[in-house]
Amino acid sequence: MMRAIQVSTYGDYDRLQLVNLPRPIPTEGHILVKMTAATINPLDNLIRWGRVSIGKKGLPLILGNEGAGTVASEGSDLAIGTRVMFRQAYHLPRGGTWQEYVLTPRDLVVPLPAGTSDLEAAALRTAYVTAYLALLHRGQFQPGQVIFAPAVGSGVGNAVIQLGRALGAKRVITTAGSSVKAQSARELGYKDVIDLTQESVRDGIARMTEGAGVDVIVDGLGGDITVQGLASLKQGGTLVLVGDSASPELHLHIVRDLITNAVRIVGHRNALVPQEMADEAFSACFTLWTQGRIKPVVARTFPIEQACEAQRFQVEGRPFGKVLLIF
Repeated sequence: MMRAIQVSTYGDYDRLQLVNLPRPIPTEGHILVKMTAATINPLDNLIRWGRVSIGKKGLPLILGNEGAGTVASEGSDLAIGTRVMFRQAYHLPRGGTWQEYVLTPRDLVVPLPAGTSDLEAAALRTAYVTAYLALLHRGQFQPGQVIFAPAVGSGVGNAVIQLGRALGAKRVITTAGSSVKAQSARELGYKDVIDLTQESVRDGIARMTEGAGVDVIVDGLGGDITVQGLASLKQGGTLVLVGDSASPELHLHIVRDLITNAVRIVGHRNALVPQEMADEAFSACFTLWTQGRIKPVVARTFPIEQACEAQRFQVEGRPFGKVLLIF
């Protein structure tokens, strides 16, 4: 038997139930992974409410679309005990990664090099692949450009900052919702942080760029911060929207905000990206991580028994970094 976090009815955090289930038995082409850590992402909250499915159709279901662990079955090219991380875990045969043992096709995991962190591996894929695709493929980023990536403590926001710096951005500007978070960001080496308790996005970008503005924005917030960022784009610049965690609405003046500077607004969704493009993004991010050029930030870990508290913290606690379940 094994422990798992199961959702039997859609609803609030209390729908996350710790249950005992039979341990999956590997079939041909599949392996069993004993989980070390699994990430809690905003998407898991939407799935628990029943608002989206993305590979977790029908009840009961087990959440989780990324994580790391060790191989726990024979019959593949990976020896028992090999440390691995998931390339993707949306459509696994026996549910997601919030369970002690996960049955997965062999090609959905990659072995981890010696000396790498299981926690960082668990926190890598979703945020960094999203950031990479949004920045390079949607935003058409080029080395030497200036990027605006609001929300320094969010998974995608922080990933855009790190990728931008690793890939040759002239400058990456971000935001913090409090002076404490702004100071934490600066202590981690993020210099260009707009403290939103002290100045607006538009004023901060104007100050840092001496009025020149930014070339590319990757934004998962929506609302007024997005509008102010849009007003700070250079001529021909691009705004890539990857979420709406602050607001699902934008109030724009078509001529002033779009036509005057011929700016471009593009939406991005990982699920609509061709597989070869997604594979290229994962490989690039994995390589940058193993080279030490990017480093996922982990805000806090929780034991699997505290999944309810962990998801509440991820959704409502505004953590600086990723939140993980530990097995």
